[in-house]
Amino acid sequence: MQKKVVVTTQPADQAREMLRLLSQQGFQAYNLPMIKTQTRKISDDQINAVTQPGQYQLLVFTSKKGVRGLFENLMQRKASYALAPGLKTAVVGPGTHSELKNYGLEADYINPGKTAEDLAAFLQEKAIQPGHKVLLALGNNAPDFLQENLGPKASVQRINVYKTIPLPVTDVKTERLIREQKADLCIFTSPSGFHNFLHIFGQTNKLKLAAIGSTTADAIREAGYDPTVIANSPSAQSLVQAINDYFAKQNSKT
Repeated sequence: MQKKVVVTTQPADQAREMLRLLSQQGFQAYNLPMIKTQTRKISDDQINAVTQPGQYQLLVFTSKKGVRGLFENLMQRKASYALAPGLKTAVVGPGTHSELKNYGLEADYINPGKTAEDLAAFLQEKAIQPGHKVLLALGNNAPDFLQENLGPKASVQRINVYKTIPLPVTDVKTERLIREQKADLCIFTSPSGFHNFLHIFGQTNKLKLAAIGSTTADAIREAGYDPTVIANSPSAQSLVQAINDYFAKQNSKT
């Protein structure tokens, strides 16, 4: 049986695991990066917010990129990864927690859910007291969902510690697979990646689309498309398993 062709659109520095897992499952896997992320220099006041005692009670990370962006700033400016004494940390899930451990820290709160709604509910129940000051380490394109949902209970601010940059297509071979509709599935791991894909390729009605989580799936739906595959949890392992299950079902029907 001919291998299914799957194209992921992740940043080049993040695609290795997805490509490895897809190849292990027998897919013909390619990466066509639609975006890259870059640490954004933050202000002295923002550095002080996470290093001086009493400024905030909780620091929330919603992605690995947010973790890296903040701690790269701290190392460049303070030559240290140390946070303010007493500042607790919360992460969106085990993947982000693993990244936090790379900087010598254990999260005080690890969200057990799968969506932004789950994270907001978890933080309100477990981590935030009325009047707490909460800081979010985000990317420049991250939505204001957490600020809006946590705001009634706490004072919430955000620091944009990384920025997302759309990329042109540089891999002609993989581009041709998409334009000639030879890709059996295209993977998206962020709304920004999907939006730039639409900008470059236009209508994608004949492509099957896969989303790593609910935020990306919602962005795909808002653009007028229905994702064929959505991961049960926002990880490469979960998405590849969902893709494998989808094609196995399709094969059983033929």
